[in-house]
Amino acid sequence: MSNSLRNAAGAGALIWLGAAGLAAHERSITTRADRVPPLARGPKVSVIMPARNEERAIASAVESLIAQDADVELIVVDDQSTDRTRGLALAAIGDSPRGRVIAGDDLPDGWVGKSWAAWQGFQEATGDWLLFTDADVVQRADCISRCLALATALRRGVTLVPRIDVGTAAEAVVLPAAFAMISTFVAPGPVVRSPSTPTAVAAGGFMLMPRSDYEAVGGHDAIRGRMVDDISLAERLKAHGRPLEFVDGVDLAHLRMYDGAADLWRGWCKNASFGAADVPRAIVGSSLITGSAVVGPLAVVAGVLSGRRGLAFFGALGWAGQLITARINARSVGGHPMYGLAFPLGVAFIAAAAIRGSIDRVSGKGAVWRGRRYPTAD
Repeated sequence: MSNSLRNAAGAGALIWLGAAGLAAHERSITTRADRVPPLARGPKVSVIMPARNEERAIASAVESLIAQDADVELIVVDDQSTDRTRGLALAAIGDSPRGRVIAGDDLPDGWVGKSWAAWQGFQEATGDWLLFTDADVVQRADCISRCLALATALRRGVTLVPRIDVGTAAEAVVLPAAFAMISTFVAPGPVVRSPSTPTAVAAGGFMLMPRSDYEAVGGHDAIRGRMVDDISLAERLKAHGRPLEFVDGVDLAHLRMYDGAADLWRGWCKNASFGAADVPRAIVGSSLITGSAVVGPLAVVAGVLSGRRGLAFFGALGWAGQLITARINARSVGGHPMYGLAFPLGVAFIAAAAIRGSIDRVSGKGAVWRGRRYPTAD
């Protein structure tokens, strides 16, 4: 039993030290958008913001877009909100000619709400460039002009990773673990950049692309039934030779993704379950990843109590790899560095959400988001 634990701790150390090394490498090569000179007198950008029951943050998000130094038109699509979303958006726009709010039509069969709202916004857009953003993303005044400068130089779209603000311990523990799992096991940077793989990644809160690219891949109409719309759109762009450039926008934009533990659970049950093809794969994969994370602190405790220095050493290596990974992710996710000690709990949370979400999908319940249930979404 003790040898098995030591072997598992050794394997966990290799996995998480490797994850830390990969995270450090990706951070070193990722372009920082705030260091790109802004584009003066750039082309018009149509900013499309789907919004359903977003009263918590939409005012600040809209105000930040109206204040952009780029040539923008803001189209807020009120997706039949039942709260103050529409009124707050209108008040934030005020008398500015740069923005307007349109009322979303009823959701057709086969569509996911956010994609439907984005598609309606596109029908109103007049710009040569499109920016799809979320109703909780607050952007610095030069955010779009800097990203547009990079995108025009690359001749393709960019997706920007904002700073994630946290308000509770649950968010500070879970979100760094979630991003580490995605960037290590789901969509590692070298795999995403390889043209021979279909794997793509995107930050749905900021996806800037030429209108011609969006139209060439069929836009949101082509992914109407996909629950995770940002990844699905990024995959289509990559498949058509128009991959999005993944850039660091921590100093240009920020948002609070979730509001506490319950909101985290709902969100990751929706998101994480669509990363696995079926329930058995979700259970096996989630269990293995969780085991590799939890075995580190367990081996440290068992080794110290039993006097087995080797066991404690391997456990400490694995745990240290997790702490380093969490620390690297701290650039994009707020919270005190000490929350990194609870990294294994964050991994276990995401794994449990993936399993629960997968079970809901195959049972016919489907994912639930913003008060709507999607039993047939894929």
